[in-house]
Amino acid sequence: MSKVRLEVLSWLAETLDIEEKSGTVSLEQEIEEGKAVWDLLNRLATRYQRFGQIVFDTNAQKLTGRAVIFFNGRTLELVNGLETKLSDGDTLTFVPIIEGG
Repeated sequence: MSKVRLEVLSWLAETLDIEEKSGTVSLEQEIEEGKAVWDLLNRLATRYQRFGQIVFDTNAQKLTGRAVIFFNGRTLELVNGLETKLSDGDTLTFVPIIEGG
């Protein structure tokens, strides 16, 4: 098993049942070596319904567009998108898309 670190802002932490009031929260998730980002997001969205509503739509099998995901500091799309393979020590950072004007 590999450990992947998730970094989320407090707005998203609550969707993962983490009661953090401010700042960035880091948590580790175990995943089998060689699994893709897609696998991890599917698991999180299935387990945490609100996370699925905000980040990853399990029905459509795609990102909702409400957050940008960085893989080890690089935009996920610049690596291999949802098919990016995860290894021990990788970090996924979730940043909200700011809307309004």
